[in-house]
Formats: sequence, C-alpha cells, structure tokens
Amino acid sequence: MNNFSPNTNDILFSQLEILPSIQSSIVIPVKNEETYIVKTLNSFAQQVDILGEPLPVDQFEILILANNCSDNSVAYIKDFQTKHPDLNIYLEEITLPSAQANIGYIRRKLMECAYLRLAKNGGGIIVTTDGDTIVAQDWIAQTYWEIENGAECVGGRILLADDELEGLDEYTRLHHFKDEKYHLLIAELEARIINSSFDPLPRHHQHFNGSFAITTDCYYRSGGVPVVNQLEDCAFFERLESVDAKIRHSWKVKVYTSARCIGRTEIGLSYQLNEWKNLGKQVDEYFVESCPSIINRLTIKKNLMILWEIKERPDFDFYQEVGKIALEMALNDEMYETFKNSRYFGEWYEKIIKSKQVNGQEEFPAVHIDKAIKDLMIKLKEYAHHNLPQTSIL
Repeated sequence: MNNFSPNTNDILFSQLEILPSIQSSIVIPVKNEETYIVKTLNSFAQQVDILGEPLPVDQFEILILANNCSDNSVAYIKDFQTKHPDLNIYLEEITLPSAQANIGYIRRKLMECAYLRLAKNGGGIIVTTDGDTIVAQDWIAQTYWEIENGAECVGGRILLADDELEGLDEYTRLHHFKDEKYHLLIAELEARIINSSFDPLPRHHQHFNGSFAITTDCYYRSGGVPVVNQLEDCAFFERLESVDAKIRHSWKVKVYTSARCIGRTEIGLSYQLNEWKNLGKQVDEYFVESCPSIINRLTIKKNLMILWEIKERPDFDFYQEVGKIALEMALNDEMYETFKNSRYFGEWYEKIIKSKQVNGQEEFPAVHIDKAIKDLMIKLKEYAHHNLPQTSIL
C-alpha cells in the first residue's frame, strides 16, 4: 500500500486560510499561458448548479501555481483577480530548477496542497484542469453530482474547442476523429464486458488532468500522485486502479481545450496532435490494437474479477474456480499467495499482468485503425439494445 505523506514544511498557499464553506479545491498549473489563461478563468466566473442556478462561489477555490513563467500569464491572472474579487482565486509564483520544472512535479505539489487544505474542512474534492482549457458552465456541479452518486474519481470529457479544431489541417483533424472514435468504441465495449456498477454507459475513455476530480479520502488511500516527470495522470490512474477506486468516466462533466501542436509536456495531447500532423497523408501507417486483442484482454480481466468477488465464500477453492473459468494461469503456490495476500483486486491484477502469470494467450497483431473501428462496431452490434450516438462522431 502506498503511504501518503506530503512534506508539510513545503506546502504552497500555506499563508492563505481555506474558507470553512469550501467543498472543492481546483488546482491549475500555469507556465506561459497568456494566450488562454483569461478564457480559462472566465469559465469559472459563471458556474451554475445542475438546475442552472448560480453556484455559490464560496463552495470552491482555485489554486494557481505559475512556474517559470516568462510571458504575461501572471499579470493577466492578477488583473483577473482584481476584476473578480468574489472568486476565491489564489496565485503563487515560483521558479524551479530544471529537475523539478516539469508538470508531474507541479501537479503533484498542487494536489498535495489541495488535500491538506480540504482536510481542514473534514475533506472534500480535489479537482484539476489546465491553463489552456475552458470548463463547461456546470463543470463543478456535474462533478459534485457524480461523486454524490457513488464515484470516488471523475474523469471528464475533454473536447477540442471548436475554433481550435477548425484550425487543424485536414489530416490531423481526420486522425484525431478516428482516434476518438476508436477509443470511444473501446470504452463502450469495456462497459459491456466489465459491466461496472459505478461506470456504466454512456461513458468515455478519458481520465486526464484536463478534467479530473478525486475525493480526499480516495486520494489518501491511493498514496497520491506518483513521482514521474510526465504522463502523471496516466501513472495516477494506474495507481487508482490498483486500490479499486471507483472511477467514473462522465459525459456530464465537460471541458474544451486547445489544439496546439506544441505543448508544455514532451508527451500528451499536443504531442499526439503533432504526431498526427507529421503523419499527414500517410494513413496506411496508423496501426492500433485489434478488436480480438481488446476482447481477449477485457474478458480475462472480467474473469479474474469474478474470481476475486467469490474469494470469501466458505467453500471457495482457488484452483477449482480457476479451472471453471478456463483461465490459462501459472497455477502455483506463489500465484495463490499473491491472490490471498492482495488487499485489492486492482493490486492483484497489476501483479498478474506485470509477472505475466496469465499465459498461453494468442498473439494478436496490430491492425489498421479503419479495420479496428469496423470490427469494434460489428462486435458491439452483437450486444442487445446497442446505441451508437456517443461513438458516431465521423
């Protein structure tokens, strides 16, 4: 189990007391975002509840960490603070050495800070977005709704802003649409096979920092954001899965982000857009995981989940039950001990995958994305009451 133990001597915003009414702390890392930051902050000025009524501004605070900025971002943020004194927007500026000047470090420090601030109020919701992203008018309220209805974490739908999308060249836009459709189809197939009670259809595939929320209780249980230089949201998601966090991929929670091809990280959306831009007309080189491979992977996971769910039965026999679900596993004492001693299913599943204890699987070669999309759509039509609206984006 990961232990969450932030360095309380190095906590940001420590001179600013949290209001007792605050339910959520929204963290935004900023580095040279003068083009977008005012639009981002403006989207918080008119937040409404799920009925469309104004959301009380004393329910949330916004913590902005401006690191190593060399443009007008800080000046714009300060000007916005002056013009919107009703909003609880707090800003800190720092200059970091190169070893720490990465988004993984910044996001982790901000989320630790938010956790400690909310703990003073008995807990709450840590929410994160980016300095080039506009949140929907009901973004906060819909996040609250999902958590009130059983989620511990909420991944919002991250869409490219319309004007940004129009600015992409034809082939980059086409690759983006295909990639979105492919992953949405996988998300639907996963929902059909895994059948999660807390992440049902309609759902999507995104759990990234452009729109992500987590309860303080779940944040503590997970041990916090792993120490990585980039793709901290992916590393964090894996950690959350390892502690069986209830992660909801909500269509109600939406943000609209930039489509810049040069971003603030070496790997991320901007990196992917740039890769697609470079791919251009070479559509024949766009290969992805095949439908059979995806089904095989998800079916194995579901079968292991079934095994885990019945482990407490008085008559449970590990080796017998494995045989019933026809899994080809490395059945030995070590495998059984791993199963018996793991606290969470996700923890056990992670160990199995990393040690390759599920073996004898057929190798599935990658296929062109067009074939993968076609095969996934055919497979999904085999399920009763299938509805395609969420995936029909081309």
